[in-house]
Amino acid sequence: MRTESESYNHSIATNPLDVSTKDVVYAQQPVARSEREWHPRGRHLINYAERVLTWLRRFQRITPAPGIVKVNLGSGLYVAPGWINVDGSLKTALAGWPRPLLRLVYPLMSNCSHSCEEFTELLHSNIFVNHNLQYGVPLPSDSTDYIFTSHVIHHLYKDQAHRLLTDIRRVLKPGGTLRVAVPDLEFIIELYLQGQRERAIEKYFFYPSASRSDLSTHYQYDYVLLKQLLESAGINNVRRYRCYEGNTPDLDKLDRLSDETLFVEAEKQVNVVMNRAVDSGMENPLAHFQHSRDDTSPTVDFRWSTSQSS
Repeated sequence: MRTESESYNHSIATNPLDVSTKDVVYAQQPVARSEREWHPRGRHLINYAERVLTWLRRFQRITPAPGIVKVNLGSGLYVAPGWINVDGSLKTALAGWPRPLLRLVYPLMSNCSHSCEEFTELLHSNIFVNHNLQYGVPLPSDSTDYIFTSHVIHHLYKDQAHRLLTDIRRVLKPGGTLRVAVPDLEFIIELYLQGQRERAIEKYFFYPSASRSDLSTHYQYDYVLLKQLLESAGINNVRRYRCYEGNTPDLDKLDRLSDETLFVEAEKQVNVVMNRAVDSGMENPLAHFQHSRDDTSPTVDFRWSTSQSS
């Protein structure tokens, strides 16, 4: 994982999360897709633009405001109020644009699963960081209380997923919670054994058209495999939950695809961090790492770090 940072200037509203939930659509129900899907050349052009844009921003680092910090990695537009949403898609680079402009570009996002009004309100009213996770998680160490990532790591090779989870562990505060949602390999195998071969293969292993080739699946997990991967990255106390159940906030807005998904939560263990702090000679490490999970004040002050480290 990269540790360098590079100066970036961004204009962020002082109170980007000071919005009423009545003014924002947080629908999770699927909307019928447009009949016009991306032509492969159009999809490749979008992929290229996304790669270039996120490469230019690869050294960006963000500094969240004090309070409970909640980060949604690979969010797409499946978001909840009060979360910092990190995603490498081109549409998240449009976050904060005026509503008329967002409505204007919506037809270009013809494969978007949200309606025009949902698309507009979600991008206008939430915090998005356009960032490719292959460059790591763009937050400081020990800075985040909750990390949520849904249907992301199966698009990575196993070694890439391990590197990402290791960086997630770096970012989590001691005792911080990670919730991971992935397609459930046991569910996929059951589909195949029941005779739904094309659904099992084309949805979860190999896409049938070139227009989605950059989103190929590279690994699948059952509970045992995912638990082993998390523990190998130093994230422990892994346990399985049902959809909408767990210690992570806002699961009613974040969890989705309940029938086919494996949901787990795990923590960055406090005792391991404390032992390292003691070994390094830190005075009063308990006071240094103490943080309250009862402080429910929203993270409303969102700042970009412009520091550069060697």
